[in-house]
Amino acid sequence: MWQFELVGLGLLILVVGLFVLYRKSPRFRFRTKYFNYHCLMMFFAMYCTVVGVFHPFDVENFHRCAGFVYKTLVRLYAIRSHIEGLEIFDKLKGKNFVIVANHQSSLDMFVILEATPRRTTFLAKKALMFAPLFGFAAWLFGIVFIDRTHAKSARNVMDKTTKRICDEKMNVWIFPEGTRSQTGTLLPFKKGAFHLAQQAQLPIVPIVIYDYSSIFNKKKKLFEYGIMEAKVLAPISTEGMTTDDVPELAENVRQQMLKVFLEHDHSQSDKDTVSMEDKKIN
Repeated sequence: MWQFELVGLGLLILVVGLFVLYRKSPRFRFRTKYFNYHCLMMFFAMYCTVVGVFHPFDVENFHRCAGFVYKTLVRLYAIRSHIEGLEIFDKLKGKNFVIVANHQSSLDMFVILEATPRRTTFLAKKALMFAPLFGFAAWLFGIVFIDRTHAKSARNVMDKTTKRICDEKMNVWIFPEGTRSQTGTLLPFKKGAFHLAQQAQLPIVPIVIYDYSSIFNKKKKLFEYGIMEAKVLAPISTEGMTTDDVPELAENVRQQMLKVFLEHDHSQSDKDTVSMEDKKIN
């Protein structure tokens, strides 16, 4: 009998120890929450797969799942998104467009779930297609996969995507940086999204996801709670543009997004400084 009591006491000490470690160690808390987050993503992938099986390759699958996924994430992680400028999508009803956004981490999902307008698909790197569970669910959702390592294949995919969004009257969301970055700035933009917009003569709608390194930072092993902010910018017309205009278009869009990104970062720094000064005075 005493053996069971000893095991129970050991388990109790272990649980209490882990709880204290979780509360006191940001590094341990980061690893725990980040691991749980990815496990949860696997669960959501299974859920989305079931939805996708009943509605294969339908871009509206995203909105069939977005509400449940977002609400669950908010409850579990106490992180929510606040997006400015969503009324721009209301003004674009009946029109199709190309969304370009900066990409910081997998936690961009909090913004994506709230900001994505209806009838929107995504462009993703081909490697994600082979990710366990997620790849199959994404395929069923009609997400477009592109292999950037093969230029000819990538061009063919972009040409097919251009035709598809025009024929099916839908939008496409692209991360033109091509990879995740939490460096406090925006990486150079790849031209694919802008070639697509120019060929289809569709407007570009930039979305700036503001720096949220105070909530999540993989390098600093930080995973806390808070509000992720983003802003939808005014659409940029590509009407009348040719292939020769694409490099300038891409750089102009990047500079516009970078300006908004940095201005918000500076304003937040000013607020933090004022807050610290207020605390000293009080």
